[in-house]
Amino acid sequence: VTLRLLAILVLLSACSLSARDKPNVLFIISDDLTATALGCYGNKLCKTPNIDRLATQGTLFTRAYCQATFCGPSRASLMFGYYPYASKATGYTSGRKEVGEDKDSWAQHFKKNGYHSARISKVFHMGVPTDIGPGRDGADDPASWDEAYNSPGPESKTPGFGETLQNNPGGLKKGAAGGNRFSTVEADGDHLVHSDGKTAEKAVELIRKYKDMNKPFFLAVGFVRPHVPLVAPRKYFEPYPVDKIVLPPKIPNDWDDIPMNSANRRTSASWQMDLIQQKKVVRAYYASVSFMDVMTGKVLKALQETGQRDNTIVIFTSDHGYHLGEHDLWMKVSIHEESAKVPLIICVPGKKP
Repeated sequence: VTLRLLAILVLLSACSLSARDKPNVLFIISDDLTATALGCYGNKLCKTPNIDRLATQGTLFTRAYCQATFCGPSRASLMFGYYPYASKATGYTSGRKEVGEDKDSWAQHFKKNGYHSARISKVFHMGVPTDIGPGRDGADDPASWDEAYNSPGPESKTPGFGETLQNNPGGLKKGAAGGNRFSTVEADGDHLVHSDGKTAEKAVELIRKYKDMNKPFFLAVGFVRPHVPLVAPRKYFEPYPVDKIVLPPKIPNDWDDIPMNSANRRTSASWQMDLIQQKKVVRAYYASVSFMDVMTGKVLKALQETGQRDNTIVIFTSDHGYHLGEHDLWMKVSIHEESAKVPLIICVPGKKP
């Protein structure tokens, strides 16, 4: 099933009701999250209790796929409901210019049907760290929102123990390098040092404020982890010692029947990562996922504490999947399951899975 179809179904069910009966909608989207890192999708090591609990309360989709395997076009496709090849939104854009001013985004449709529409952090594309670092809007679509907030964070410059694991044989370069690469930081301080910590706190604040609002809300919450750099408070690294990390098997001749353009070719060899560095990448990825899970839990707890949980549709997903060494590939931009498949959980009050 595609996220585009599910968005349409949620819109129809929510917007067709009278204003008094319309449920709120909480849309949570993670960044670069593979389904296989979540406990509810079978991971036995990575700790994601809050997302796992949500999965037991709603419907967990096992065959949900993105429409593009990197951030910009996937998010534009999801938010506007057009395939990238149809809209021509194939780069780091919101999709607004490509689809035209007369077309509504998903959030904008809620806004036009009596909802208060709000965004926190990365929903349409934002560069990491180029936009997240200084707290810029990125490729946002202002017409989609009644209010919008950004969550700046120090990213690879976060104080703590940093490493560069990609193209750094023997770890000779010390510290976490910037840019779109495998850098990690076991960070000092608490969650509020980080973009996602600020995002969760703002979401809690808005959910409490919206309790007394005279209209339903559509709240889109975008977490940037586990996008690189793989940064999280130090305590989230501790459950994942390097010697517990098991890498995927390397299958001989795995690529023989794969077209050249179908895989990203970001391999352990081309990125000069030895086995220990590869395991450290997975360790830091899991730490980032666990951190994002706890932030998700804070948002869901606020719904419960304000008495709005039973009148709020909750959707959790990611913009695309991710490789963690499967097929000896890393990151995204391939058409393998690991890159194209996304986690998707939809929880509708009163509806059983």
